[in-house]
Amino acid sequence: MEVSLIIPAYNEEKRITHTLEMVMPFMDRYFTEYEVIVVDDGSSDQTVTVVQAFNHPHLQVVSLITNQGKGMALKHGMLLAQGKYVFFMDADLPYPLESIREALRVFDTEKADLVIGGRDLYAEQSDVPYPLSRKIASAAFSLFINTVLCLQIPDTQCGFKGFTRAAVQKIFPQLTIQGFGFDFEMLFLARKYDYQIERIPVNLCHSDDSKVHIVTDSWKMFRDALQVRSNDWNGVYAALKEVSHEG
Repeated sequence: MEVSLIIPAYNEEKRITHTLEMVMPFMDRYFTEYEVIVVDDGSSDQTVTVVQAFNHPHLQVVSLITNQGKGMALKHGMLLAQGKYVFFMDADLPYPLESIREALRVFDTEKADLVIGGRDLYAEQSDVPYPLSRKIASAAFSLFINTVLCLQIPDTQCGFKGFTRAAVQKIFPQLTIQGFGFDFEMLFLARKYDYQIERIPVNLCHSDDSKVHIVTDSWKMFRDALQVRSNDWNGVYAALKEVSHEG
């Protein structure tokens, strides 16, 4: 299988049909062997029923019994993926699907292990300009994360990322962060294992921030960053690596 696309979903019954109406024709057009996996994160609405009703041969939905957070939903879906290259994107499709094709080109030409989106690299005016307060908060957060974890990646939280399946199988069994901090945890592990990370410009073409609270979620991510550093110091990742190899 060439490509897997993982879409985490929590209470998305109102927009998941529109999302799939965009995703499935795009994938059909450019790929023959592919899969789209919607991971329902313990939704209390009819998300699963709506996805099942879409009824496409390359689409499947898996459901977590309880809501575990975006990080755990993605971990579950990424480890189920069978594609040579595995991508994830949010259910509101905040970035153009064409980014998948550009990432595949970079995988091929640069022999990368990860290709991730960079909103800071997009040269034109973004379709969804950030307010000044958000830009300041984002810059402060990026400075903190890169100081604590030494990632040298200005935009760790971009919701478009792609991995080789080999990188998925090494990184994702070791993830511990359930919420939004999973992004920098996976990048920390990628740096730890000397994976080649390439960044591509992505245009933020749609944004629904109803599930993101800049103050409370930022504090949670600060806490998670310290947890990642503590995990590394205390050998947590080394232990999880051994467990995953034994499994």
